[in-house]
Amino acid sequence: MSFYVLRHGQTDWNVQMRLQGSTDIPLNETGRAQAHVAAKILAGEGITKIIASPLSRALETARIVGAAAGIEPVIDGRLIERNFGLFEGMTIDEVHQHREDMREHMNPQADVDGKHYPWDAEPLPEVIDRVYACINDYRETGKCLFVFHGIPFRAVTRKFLNDMYSSPNAAPVRFEDTDGKWRMVPLDPDNAPIQQIYNAQTTMGRI
Repeated sequence: MSFYVLRHGQTDWNVQMRLQGSTDIPLNETGRAQAHVAAKILAGEGITKIIASPLSRALETARIVGAAAGIEPVIDGRLIERNFGLFEGMTIDEVHQHREDMREHMNPQADVDGKHYPWDAEPLPEVIDRVYACINDYRETGKCLFVFHGIPFRAVTRKFLNDMYSSPNAAPVRFEDTDGKWRMVPLDPDNAPIQQIYNAQTTMGRI
């Protein structure tokens, strides 16, 4: 049994290194081009169902891939990106700068990734649980492709690989179960996930 995962294409906020979270930022032209590259790569995989986050950057990516395969995506709100609360719209540098300044707004308990987030941010375990539930609801109903975001991608790798990976924009991967052990197979060797590390260059995606 296998399923496929694709993070959305690039947005202007990705270029600016801003946390998008639940803010609905659209694809830019590079992101659309990335989605078309992913569609070509996925064309030979025999995908029968596409499930997408409702946010436009993911849904447009899913529709570009779906148009090439003759599939209309199913929208599932459980795949939405994590809400980062007060951090949304900030650049990565601004987040580091303001963690101390925003101390009164911060949860003193580090989340499961070892970082502190504002009280109004969605807890990472809740993201992991809702994404995992969605994957399990669909993954045996056909050859499924899930199109979503960076934190849900980390959620999937944590649950199925017991590790966290960061995905570049529009990097298609296949998750395979062999004798009860899951592995992740990048389908674009030039645009593959990286282990646990936030990297500005590799998370921007191909093109």
